[in-house]
Amino acid sequence: MIKPFPFHSDLRDYFKKQDKTWSWFSEEKVKAEQQEAFKTDLLKNSYRIDPETESKVYEILNKAKDKLGIIVPITIYQSQSTDNNAGVVFFENEAHIILSGTILKLLNEDELLVLFGHELSHILLFNLENGDFEITNRIINTIASDNNSELFYYETARLYQLYTELYCDLGALKVSGSLETTIQTLVKLNTGLEKVSAESYLKQANEILERIEKGSDGETHPENFIRAKSLEIFENDNANFYSKVEKIISGKTDLHQLNLFNKKLVFDTTKELISIILKPKWTQSEYCTALYKQYFSNSDKKTDAFIDDAFKLKIENSKKNLKEYYAYVMLDFALCDSDLKEAFIGHILDISEQLSLEDEMKTILKKELNLTEKTYKAFAQNCTTTLNTILESDLENTY
Repeated sequence: MIKPFPFHSDLRDYFKKQDKTWSWFSEEKVKAEQQEAFKTDLLKNSYRIDPETESKVYEILNKAKDKLGIIVPITIYQSQSTDNNAGVVFFENEAHIILSGTILKLLNEDELLVLFGHELSHILLFNLENGDFEITNRIINTIASDNNSELFYYETARLYQLYTELYCDLGALKVSGSLETTIQTLVKLNTGLEKVSAESYLKQANEILERIEKGSDGETHPENFIRAKSLEIFENDNANFYSKVEKIISGKTDLHQLNLFNKKLVFDTTKELISIILKPKWTQSEYCTALYKQYFSNSDKKTDAFIDDAFKLKIENSKKNLKEYYAYVMLDFALCDSDLKEAFIGHILDISEQLSLEDEMKTILKKELNLTEKTYKAFAQNCTTTLNTILESDLENTY
């Protein structure tokens, strides 16, 4: 059995704790009249492929069903759309696969098996654990489609969809038994080419991944190079598959693309960072304490916060816009008390160096304080000297 991604399980667990929401969505089913309306629309806008006229196609479909343990009856349709695509719609007791474009001509029998394996894996995932992941899918998409919802819900829904497609790719690989055929099918469907090389495309995928660190921009499906690379990792490094693919999909944490989970990570990291910069007693002035309360009105500073490898990694795994955010947070405190300004800037320069944020901090200081390259150097040196004076004073017990 193919395991869902941790993101699937984490989101399921998050919503299951919300008893009323989970109960309502788990009880809400597609009504019989809705099913009939869908099938009527399908009949009006597509061609139903019957087992009697296309026995080979259904033979391949049944092979995929057997390999995945799918038992519901399935009907195949050819839509009027000219794009090469496929989709599946399923209810409790039946399912429908809708093909579009020239798929039946483009793909050979082995590749058609891959396609059916992928589409049937949607059914497989959403029937796991009493339908938990289908319920989760409806909850997050309902919230994300509400115009009043915060953007991180949309990002969460997007990632849930991307991981779902990768799960279904694993189902396709299981059904096919061939990494090469599975990747060839993906590339054929997306390019329309009749002949492609999986080996060449994997080389291309590796080259792309060496050049970028931003993660997937896909709205409904990950980019093909990510899907191909994920399949290769599953085949060759199964033990580390989920952690490696998560890094590829998510990339470094982006301030403008936070989801339900890394939103909390940024919140916690911000709190930890502020606790670190306010750890010396001399930084804990009335103004700095008041500013902390503006950031976190209902919680005290973390008394055990310090810069270790784990904290450095959180900063390192941030995109530039998030690193700049952390630099601005530090500067916010450095400027809130004019009596401590120079020493405090020396203090955050030291912390920035420890966190490899020197470039971001330098850029922001020059911008916000109107410093040139020449005046910045003298200013930074003066702030460091002022800081050292405090640290060497007998009046100050630093921690």
